[in-house]
Amino acid sequence: LNTYLVRPRSRGSVTLKSADVHDAPSIDPNYAADPYDVEMTIRGFRMMRRIMTRPALASAIKGEHHPGPRVESDAEIEDYIRSYGRTAYHPVGTCRMGGDAMAVVDPQLRVRGIDGLRVCDSSIMPSLVSSNTNAPTIMIGEKASDLIRGNR
Repeated sequence: LNTYLVRPRSRGSVTLKSADVHDAPSIDPNYAADPYDVEMTIRGFRMMRRIMTRPALASAIKGEHHPGPRVESDAEIEDYIRSYGRTAYHPVGTCRMGGDAMAVVDPQLRVRGIDGLRVCDSSIMPSLVSSNTNAPTIMIGEKASDLIRGNR
């Protein structure tokens, strides 16, 4: 059992290391940078522990593997989160859509400053949706196909 934030406030970044296309970008997810994210993750962690210790699950649960029962205080849980917290593999916003100068794509999914290039995946979402990203990403692809067909 795991706990994940569906509306994290922390924001990471993807930046170029150099002008060489063969250099991988620098990716900083910046997990748990916002105090609210830390507080909500600790609360979720504690709730997860309560659920897993209910009598109905007692016969199926042998015990807590990580971080283990010795990790109890908020500070200890936060240290564990910062050391072992990982992604749920649904990053969004790396090519954010919007009308401001920091937005990569416009409302027609066109990359600003590069003619003929569009982005049509979850990277255009300004923030994470409160569910799995699959259905919204399919919708973005469908909308992109309509936009592209309309430009012929």
